[in-house]
This record gives sequence, structure tokens and C-alpha cells, in this order.
Amino acid sequence: MLDISPVARRLRDLVEPLAANVYFAPEAIDGYRELGCNYFEGYFCSRSACLGAAPWTVVAATFAAFKPAVVERAVTSGWAKTDPGSILAVRLASATAAFERLIGDPPPELDRATELLEGSVDGADPSGRPIFSGLTMLPVPETPWGRFWRAADRVREHRGDGHVAAWAPLVDSCEITVMSELAWGIPPRTYVFTRGYDEADVDAAYERLESRGLVGSGALTSHGAELRSSIEDRTDESVRTVIDRLGEDADELFGILEPLTASVLAGGGYPVDPSRLHADS
Repeated sequence: MLDISPVARRLRDLVEPLAANVYFAPEAIDGYRELGCNYFEGYFCSRSACLGAAPWTVVAATFAAFKPAVVERAVTSGWAKTDPGSILAVRLASATAAFERLIGDPPPELDRATELLEGSVDGADPSGRPIFSGLTMLPVPETPWGRFWRAADRVREHRGDGHVAAWAPLVDSCEITVMSELAWGIPPRTYVFTRGYDEADVDAAYERLESRGLVGSGALTSHGAELRSSIEDRTDESVRTVIDRLGEDADELFGILEPLTASVLAGGGYPVDPSRLHADS
């Protein structure tokens, strides 16, 4: 079977900063504040609003990588202040405004990139992909930047749902984040705290991973590295349909996306270039 990982990961690296810059955009933070929501309420409610005003239990299960107690507080308080329609409108407007600030006017080839992104996921099997499926039910934005961002978000969440399915049978949410830090080569006990976990949670996760031979002396063991790598391989396999649909057009899409992603990264729209993380991550 053809190894699709190089193409799948290049797509991941280019799409991630484009789709997820909304989570760091000051336009979004200010917009959610106008709705009465703090950052965490805005993040959880805006990202899950494609599912309606889902209860925190559903959001925790769907997002998967966050400490449930943190999701409970943010979602419960967030939905007491706003509604899906209002926060989705702010989310779309903020993503569009961020592109205008970071990149400027839509380039002539943007429509082609949007067409390729949409074609890669339109009508894709929604089984086991809750966030992706929710996004497919939203109306297509009317502006070029809005439509492009929605297409990129769908591609991102399609992979994200597949990633959860790949790791959930093997490790818990704190463990996968600890393992990702070690695989990516970033400082341990940094990224995991953005998922809502505290020192005691992380200590316990390390103990569990060490007891299973996945971590030792503060690093992944060979078994742990193999497991983390296999999770990403399985994630790549989960997007085979997307890669197959892109086919020979993948290089054309990447050529259009590369300068857009570079502009977002250069302007601080996303905190790190995903391609700089460990190759097996």
C-alpha cells in the first residue's frame, strides 16, 4: 500500500496554522469578550458550536485532549453567556479579519486552493468524526477568505477527529500530551498545562507511562517512541481518502498554501511552525 504519510503530514503542517490561527487571533479574543466570554469560554464554545450548544460532557469527549473539569467550567459558563449562532458569527468574522491583517487581500489563486480543499473532504464519510461532521452542516461563507478558512478548518478537523480515534484506545488524554511533548522535542511540562492539567496530573501520567515501559528517565523509551510514531501513522491512514482525492493536485495546493502559511507564521498568527516539530510527531 502506498505510503501517504509524507503528503498527509505536509498537508497537516500547511493547514494547521491557517485553520487554527483563529485560536490566537486578537480579533477573536476581543469578539468573545464582547459576548461576555473569557478566552477559555470562547475557545470551547466557538469550536464546539458547530454541534449546537452541546453540554460539556459531549465537548470533553469530542475534543478529548483536555482535562474534563476545565471543559466543564468553560462550556457551562460560556453557554450561559452566549449561543451557537452568535459565537459562530464572531469566529468567522475573526478568522477573516485575521487573514486580512496577516496576509492582506485574497491572492488570485485563493479560489483554486479553496476548491481543492473543499473537494478533498466534500461528502467524506462522517463516521466517527464529530467536529468535522458538525462543520459540514454550517453554511458556506460568502467571502473568499471566509470560504477558504472554512474549507481549511474542515480539513484540519477531519484529521483531528482521526487523531483522537488513533490514540484513545491506547493512552489517556494527559498521557498522549506528555508523550507528544517528548516526541516533539519541546520542553516537558509546558504544552500539557495548556490542556488544563496540573503538576499532580502530569506526575501521575508520567508514573503510568513509566509503569508501562513507555517513558524512562524523562524521555520516551524505544517502545514509547514506537507507539507515539504508530499513532501518527494511524492518523495519516485516517485521512487516506483526503489524500487520494487530492491526488496529483496535492503539489499545486501546497504551492498555493506555502506562502499563506508562511505569512501567518511570520506575523505571529500561530505559535510554531508544525514542520519544525519532530518528523515522527
